[in-house]
Amino acid sequence: MSEATTHKNPAGPLQATPGFPVTRRKVLKGILGFLGAIGLGNVVYGISRFWAPGAGGQVAVEIALSQIPEGGNVMFQYGGSPGMLFRQEDGSFKALSLVCTHMACTVSWNPEKREFYCPCHEGFFDAEGKVLSGPPPAPLERWKVEVNGEKVVVGG
Repeated sequence: MSEATTHKNPAGPLQATPGFPVTRRKVLKGILGFLGAIGLGNVVYGISRFWAPGAGGQVAVEIALSQIPEGGNVMFQYGGSPGMLFRQEDGSFKALSLVCTHMACTVSWNPEKREFYCPCHEGFFDAEGKVLSGPPPAPLERWKVEVNGEKVVVGG
């Protein structure tokens, strides 16, 4: 090779090339600093959610009594999760999450059998959300329900 085609860094192999002031060390420090800032942000967010769990909370859902047939049910969204509100024969209400406790699949309601079914892993829950069979480790989540005038309020 001739001297004209070789590119030697006069400052040494690990030093900045003249005209290009970024070294590998600076790049590595930048990447590690960025990842550290993300990690610190996650820790601070986790601590804030621990000390004030309702701070970014879920807004209650209001459903008109006229929309819920006696002995029937209505599907709704609460906090980004699907749910079902049941109007019992005795006039009381119950609200259950439709998110399976096994792998967070959405369960479906079978009114003939009066049970919930998770098609992903063959999980079955009774009408109260209790596990009948399959891999789910816990019952379906039950949400607070209040009747406020002509509206039913779920959560909050």
